[in-house]
Amino acid sequence: MRGERPEEGGADARPDAPPDAHPDAGTDARGAADLEADLFRPDRQADDLEAPPAGQLSREGLQERAVRGAVWTVIHTFIAIPVAFVVNLLMARVLGAADYGRLAFLTALMEVVSQMLTAGFGSAVIQFGAKSHAAGRTGEVARLLSQSQGFRLLVVMPVLSVVVFLFAEVPPSALAVAIVFGIVVPAALDGAVACLTIENKTAEGAKIALVTSLSTQAAVVVVVLAARTPDAVWAVRLVVSGLAVALCLIPISPAYRRAVLRPALPVGLPIGFWRYAVPVGVASVIGGLVMSRSEIFFMNWLAAPAAVGVFALAFGLAGHVFAPAQAFVGPLVPAISGLLEVDAAAVRPAFRRVLRAGATVVGLVEAVAVVPLAVLVPVLYGADFAAAGPVVVALGVSAGFVTVASPVVAFVSARLSAGELLRATSVALVVDVLLAVSLIPPLGVWGAVIANIGGSMTSLLLLTRSELRGLGITVSLALRDALPCFVGAALAGLLMVAGDIVPGSEWVRAVGIAVIGALLYVAGLRATRSGLTVPDADAIVRVLPRPARRVGPFVLGLLTGREVDEPPAP
Repeated sequence: MRGERPEEGGADARPDAPPDAHPDAGTDARGAADLEADLFRPDRQADDLEAPPAGQLSREGLQERAVRGAVWTVIHTFIAIPVAFVVNLLMARVLGAADYGRLAFLTALMEVVSQMLTAGFGSAVIQFGAKSHAAGRTGEVARLLSQSQGFRLLVVMPVLSVVVFLFAEVPPSALAVAIVFGIVVPAALDGAVACLTIENKTAEGAKIALVTSLSTQAAVVVVVLAARTPDAVWAVRLVVSGLAVALCLIPISPAYRRAVLRPALPVGLPIGFWRYAVPVGVASVIGGLVMSRSEIFFMNWLAAPAAVGVFALAFGLAGHVFAPAQAFVGPLVPAISGLLEVDAAAVRPAFRRVLRAGATVVGLVEAVAVVPLAVLVPVLYGADFAAAGPVVVALGVSAGFVTVASPVVAFVSARLSAGELLRATSVALVVDVLLAVSLIPPLGVWGAVIANIGGSMTSLLLLTRSELRGLGITVSLALRDALPCFVGAALAGLLMVAGDIVPGSEWVRAVGIAVIGALLYVAGLRATRSGLTVPDADAIVRVLPRPARRVGPFVLGLLTGREVDEPPAP
């Protein structure tokens, strides 16, 4: 599906290939100019590097796959999100606020179930598998994949089927679809999805996700126009997404594919596996409730159905706007795990580079896209959703900060710090629930907004404080790297106020706000001397697809206003 030539070696090599055939053994032959743009260690020179042991992924191999996966994930996002936006608009128009709220409730239920399906055990498989694969221990990875499939089929599948049977109040046909395609099929084949991450084949995963997304949206359009019920839309989404899991078997290495299709009893797992999996599983479920739109469950109980629809729409639009920035994080998780295995000293500069890049992209989105979208909500979605405009801005700014801080979770997970995740998410869930129960009855939608923001910010602040301490990075230095996000958030607030004051057509105001926001944001980066550094921009340009290389340097140049100031590691 991707038109470029497949990357040589590393993740694309057979895992059972002989060690001397591993192509990454020669990656250090690249020139110093390429190494200066290295994602993980921009401060190291070519003569500082040593070739990795035979059969082991090099730091450069990890870097290339992480950045390439992030770029192709963003490309997928830029194609899929506009399509999803249009289909979502059609659904809101056809279903109305109340039925749209019911669809959001059913979808949120499956999100929680899916989180339970992959929480803890799945995260441990990825973390331990990525480390073994990066070190060339492919036999350990294959054995782990077989054991993970056995656990999913013997334990996870029956338990979650009972949960859905008890709590999804839908017709029997829709319930059967939910269990088969939402639980059984993923449980049988989900190891292939994990393997894409373990092998750092996130670019291939992005291509599969693109096909899945477009197929899902096409099916939804047909069903929403024909049946006009939220239950039918929910069911068809599950069918397409469940079948798409099988596509992940295609690009993974043959030995790993055989392992996925041959489940084994989950006994004799690696040392420390359960010690990491159990607390991180609980933390993942709790964190999923905190970071997702779980407030819908409380609103379904405490608020009017139309209010549920307004909140769900605003939350979804905020997610759409920041999907490209969030897509940058996913491919970094296996790369960071492997990096700790082969070059732990590179983690500190990697963290700072990811923070700078994420904050710069998020700040741009906040300044250019959030407010124009909020202005257009009544025009696009109708009078039923007129109250969603200001909510989009509030949740959008919050989603921006969540996106900037979300790489923290990847770094904490790579260090297998399950206890930190569990403590932070537990405190955040308490905050979220208390705010939701106390504020939704008197404030409605805004009570849910406050609860959502309070819970997510609590979790990320606790994790960020712990991670900065572990990396030896001061709060002032981290805030300096994240400054573009604050610039964008401030502009979003100012532009929202100005947009309400200025009269005229919503379309004219939206375009004007976007243009002014872009100009002010670039000026703000220059004034604060923040944004990307030159090595940051060079690292991204090197892996851009050929069609984007003409405009990429110009755009990235506008966002580059930061001096390299990495102090020596303590």
